[in-house]
Amino acid sequence: MEHRIFFLLLGVIVTFCDVTSEETFRLKIGIVGTWTPVFDELLRTIGLSHPWRIYNITTAKPKSQYDKMLKVKDFLTDNQIDVILGPYDDATGIVADKLRVPYICTTGSKRNLNYTFQILPPLEDFSQAIFDMTKSYQWDKVSLFYDDLRGVYIMEQLLTNHDMMVKSWHVKGGSDIKAVEKQVRDHLVRMRQAFVQKSIIFCSKEHTEIILDQARSLAMLSQPSEWFFYDPGDQLVPVFKNFPDVFVNFTVFGLMEFDSRNEIASVDDSRRLNISLAADSLRLLNATLPKAVEVQRNEAAFTIAEELRKIRIPGYTGDIEFGPNGRRYNYTIKLSEIEGLDSLQIFVTRHHDVWKRGFLLYHVGVWRSHSNSLEDKIHFEEVKRLNRNYSFPLKGRTVSVVMILEKPFTMQKRDYMQRLGNDRFEGFAVDLITEVAKMLDFNFEIYLVHDGKFGTKKENGEWNGMIGELLAGNATMLVAPLSINSQREEAVDFTKPFMTRYISVLMRVPKSEQSYFEFLNPLHHNVWYCTFGAFMMVSVILYFLERFGIRQNKDYPTISFRESFWFVFGSLLQGNTDSSPSTLPGRILTSAWWFFALILISSYTANLAAFLTVKKINTPIKSVTDLASQTKIKYGTVKSSGIMFFFKNTNIEHFAKMWAQMSEVDPSSMVDSTDEGFKKVKDGNYAFFWDTTVNKYKTIEDCQFMEIGPHFDPKGFGIGVPPGAIYREDLSMAILKLSDTGMLHQLENKWWPSRSCPDLSKPSADETSELSIDSVAGVFFILLGGIALAGIVCGFEHFAKVVKKAAKTEKNVNGKNSEIKERESFL
Repeated sequence: MEHRIFFLLLGVIVTFCDVTSEETFRLKIGIVGTWTPVFDELLRTIGLSHPWRIYNITTAKPKSQYDKMLKVKDFLTDNQIDVILGPYDDATGIVADKLRVPYICTTGSKRNLNYTFQILPPLEDFSQAIFDMTKSYQWDKVSLFYDDLRGVYIMEQLLTNHDMMVKSWHVKGGSDIKAVEKQVRDHLVRMRQAFVQKSIIFCSKEHTEIILDQARSLAMLSQPSEWFFYDPGDQLVPVFKNFPDVFVNFTVFGLMEFDSRNEIASVDDSRRLNISLAADSLRLLNATLPKAVEVQRNEAAFTIAEELRKIRIPGYTGDIEFGPNGRRYNYTIKLSEIEGLDSLQIFVTRHHDVWKRGFLLYHVGVWRSHSNSLEDKIHFEEVKRLNRNYSFPLKGRTVSVVMILEKPFTMQKRDYMQRLGNDRFEGFAVDLITEVAKMLDFNFEIYLVHDGKFGTKKENGEWNGMIGELLAGNATMLVAPLSINSQREEAVDFTKPFMTRYISVLMRVPKSEQSYFEFLNPLHHNVWYCTFGAFMMVSVILYFLERFGIRQNKDYPTISFRESFWFVFGSLLQGNTDSSPSTLPGRILTSAWWFFALILISSYTANLAAFLTVKKINTPIKSVTDLASQTKIKYGTVKSSGIMFFFKNTNIEHFAKMWAQMSEVDPSSMVDSTDEGFKKVKDGNYAFFWDTTVNKYKTIEDCQFMEIGPHFDPKGFGIGVPPGAIYREDLSMAILKLSDTGMLHQLENKWWPSRSCPDLSKPSADETSELSIDSVAGVFFILLGGIALAGIVCGFEHFAKVVKKAAKTEKNVNGKNSEIKERESFL
């Protein structure tokens, strides 16, 4: 009897246990991949409404995809899995679809399976959102940076907008960070060359940070640039904290509110999306379990799947609802703008959320997946923004400045080998950028252009020289005597000119003519001949005048023929002689000769002083145009320079003739550098066309050089910046302020002081011409007049003497006759 009671109680207990086991529902969850720790942590935190058990779906080294599917099938059936969670796996998805086991995947899927439910919206929706945003903003140019195949899909979507130019840049990953940075920098430089100011970043967090870092170094994180980021899971928060000084909005496309805060948001930023997607998966399960526990155990999986098709609940990633194909439906993508606090005037928390890491966060709108028209899909919210303090994009940063050795703009100090950094250089350009940097509060590092060229467009379309350095992104700006012309303006941007230059000719000063008979130069040779002739004629005439003239005092010695020459020569040299004219004609002639000697000697003395105090310079070229009409002196300029292109493109006749001579007839006259040009000038018989600023300094530095005008082709020197650089206007304003305060004038006086060499532009010995016969003909006429007057007087005196003598003779004859008559009468 006791045995019967024992077995009866045992049967009741067993029956009770079986009933209890049937009534207790335990959810069997299969986890794909490495997501088991994530779900395990969440289940311990938020849990489920019914008991559960986690199974990690593993397939040990499958031989093929088919083998993997068989192993997954065995795992699911053996463990009676009710639902599968985790990232999408193709083999698992296909098997789950055949077994009618719901698969809530946290990543995208390319297949449309009946029992696969995707919590993460498909890439097509994000690409459509980006496409709609570009149309809404009416962009005409956009750059796309991507680092995987998803970016290719985005690019194909954007290319369907034929009104917009798309530039795509593939960022190739690798372990060499320097190589990645160089690659990204090259992409940004080419983007800037194409004048694209709108950029979409579809890259990993690491590559996004590299892109922004390189963009900041190129001053591309300021207006009017705009940057848009694909960040579905709020993973770029730690990246943006490194850019609080950006003066431009970052717009983020996200499935979650940017920098969202909730009960699971305390985890690391890099796992925020995965945690949120896993938490939404568990929310979905909780919502379907009440129906699942009401059906037979073997129908629980099917019931969960059917409930998922009808469900709509709020989640951490927004409202969750699935369409007929199992893809997420009727959700929104959030649009958030991030603004650096350093660019704001005040710190206010009204109308916006403040990101304590150094940014302001604005929720500016949403993109709705279920709307049809563009106007309904994108909804913008009214946001009251704070006023900004404009900040110079380069403020507080160290930038690279490329220069070229060109006196006096940039020169190396004598002991530059013992110096470091910018202290190695001096010159006008160095002082200029120093003053600009002080005014705008930035630092700079000078380096010299590697190829020693200013910048010329090559046949392949690329640029060399300093312009090439700018376009390559190696330099932030160039400061040099680089003239602004149309071709260079198309490649880079220039500030307001800080100096105006012209073109002039630099030549060697001709050697002065040395002569032992320099004293003969003041008088023309004809004057010397006439003077000698006058000397001979006056000497002879004076002798005859004295010979036939009437002497007033017979005690005076008579002038002999030899003494006549000596007296005239002595009078010319203002000397004294023993004899002097005693007749009136002789004295008249002597007076005329003295006047002649006075004028001649005075003119000779004055002109001789000019000849002896100023070196005689015979310049073969008086102006630029004289070069075109001669072939003795060669002339040229620097190859591939702005001056060369002036001659090449000019329509002015004599300049075009010069270009033909330089380029075709004598190509060797062109030089590779200014130093080579100066050397050829110094060697002689060469004229060098170059900037007046440099030529003027060369004439100050070395008196062997002279500058020949007139100056022509005025152009400005400006600071060059990369195309589209927004800091150009700030540099221009700094240059204008330096000009208004007189600083530019002070720098010019410092580096172009007064010239201590003789000023060849003033009248010199070559312009102090010798006296010609026309200039002194008057004294010869006076001398001739004196000679004529002396001859007339001499003739008159001679006639008077003859008459007087005849009268006296007649008187004597008459006296003798009367005496004879008296004597005869007396007899």
